[in-house]
Order: sequence, then structure tokens, then C-alpha cells
Amino acid sequence: MGISQEDFEKLNMRGIVISSMMTAFGLVVALAWKDTINATVAYLMPDSDDGTLKGMYISAVAVTALVMGLAVLVLKINKRAEKELERVQSYLFDDDDDDEEDKKDA
Repeated sequence: MGISQEDFEKLNMRGIVISSMMTAFGLVVALAWKDTINATVAYLMPDSDDGTLKGMYISAVAVTALVMGLAVLVLKINKRAEKELERVQSYLFDDDDDDEEDKKDA
């Protein structure tokens, strides 16, 4: 006996909650790294009159580039996961539909 569509959608809600929690943990990690990145930029660029502002821009651009790269990677992984999920769903749920059609024909 296969899993019902309703049970499968409940599993999706758990995934949403877990995803939200992981996002919150990621924010905590980002805040922890913030000072480290700023200190690294300050170390690489000795203080000058506009060093702080320049360093902030360099940090912002570097972090933006890193996050964009990671976002592209996550989207590619998600696309692969969606294809696999569709394959599994078609295997699980299409069999039930075929059985019902066979019963109607008989």
C-alpha cells in the first residue's frame, strides 16, 4: 500500500518548518562571521581617512558575490531534487490511479 497524497503534503510542511529553522541558524552564523570579515578587510587595507567606508564596500561586494554563488548552487541542487521528487511521486501515485482504472474496466 502506498502513501496517500495528503500524507505526502504533510511531509512537505515539515520540510518548510525545517527550512525556516535552518535559515534562522544561517543568520546566526552570518552574524558571527560579520566581525571576522570586517576585521580581515581592515587588516588587508591599512587605515586611512576613507578606509572604513572603502572596507565596508569591499566587504559588502565580496559577501554579495559569495552569497550569489551559493544561491545559484542551491537552486541547481533544488532543481535536481524537484526532478527526483517528481519521479518518485509519479511512481508512488500513478500506480494507484492505474489500479483504480483497471478495477473500473473489469
